[in-house]
Amino acid sequence: MTKTITLDAIQDAINTGTDAVILDVRELDEFVAGHIPEATHLPLSDIESQSVGLAKDVEYIIICKKGGRAMQAGQYLEDKGYNVTVAEQGMDDWTGEVKIED
Repeated sequence: MTKTITLDAIQDAINTGTDAVILDVRELDEFVAGHIPEATHLPLSDIESQSVGLAKDVEYIIICKKGGRAMQAGQYLEDKGYNVTVAEQGMDDWTGEVKIED
């Protein structure tokens, strides 16, 4: 079963300098419109082809807009042997800092 994490716990992890990598699995237009500054973009649509470059000794926290795509990505990566935790909610509910790309 895929582990989950609250948005508050993600914010706490960021504030304390977590080693976990935050993966935002939304599409590019959603990501550039506003994302967690520390997040790495890896859209769900590219997860199969791009996940080969991910390290297996790293914890990944996965987030999307509402939670559905994050859970799909989390289950896929977990099945491939990655250490994943999925956000219980998504960017629609994120109240922390947001970076907007130009």
